[in-house]
Amino acid sequence: MVKNIFFARKKRVFLLILCALLIIGFVVIVRDWYGVRLLAVSPEIYKYRHVIRQHASTHDLDWKLIIALIVQESGFNEYAISPAGAKGLMQLMPETAKELGVTDPYNAEESIAGATRYLRNLYDLYPDSSHPNRVRIALASYNGGRGHIKDAQKITLHQNGQPHQWESLRSHLSLLTEKDRALHAEVWESGRPPHGYFNGFGETLNYVDKVMRYYDRLCHFAEIVRKVKSIVS
Repeated sequence: MVKNIFFARKKRVFLLILCALLIIGFVVIVRDWYGVRLLAVSPEIYKYRHVIRQHASTHDLDWKLIIALIVQESGFNEYAISPAGAKGLMQLMPETAKELGVTDPYNAEESIAGATRYLRNLYDLYPDSSHPNRVRIALASYNGGRGHIKDAQKITLHQNGQPHQWESLRSHLSLLTEKDRALHAEVWESGRPPHGYFNGFGETLNYVDKVMRYYDRLCHFAEIVRKVKSIVS
């Protein structure tokens, strides 16, 4: 029995080393900056993996998406504070944290639990979108605010676009600034977007792109691990 435990441990170590070498090789060969950053925070990913998986599973979300969001939000710095006042691993704004029942945004588990539930709530707001579109629109809402996304959907529909498809919606986010007041007058009686001008639309577009790039890399790395496991076992 001791011998079996010893060989099982050796097998796990070998598997970890092989997976690490394959992933590092991929990152180096393709010169992938997103992969490099993921490797840099891999100790933190390992540290919080059980908490992330637990809450992602509770809310029926892919745990890799939650990791990608954390990497973009805080780089796994649980004491991060943004210039706008967002705090913790998941960069929750104080009012959002309060609504979610997060009493200590610097507590990693509280932050992950609250933000994962919040992301799921946002995802559920878009039942008319396909899963890939829902994920991207939910991420845009997480970063830019549900109100701005709702206004952008209204403009998209007004211009005969597809408000439930991210590629169509994203091209209309830039129309929520003051320079488009004439268009706003056509859409809303008040002549203004109900949730105000959205001058930070570029940041939100960049945010969604980056989170999805991290997510794609994590899916690729997970596939490498799966294939190595199947070969070794």
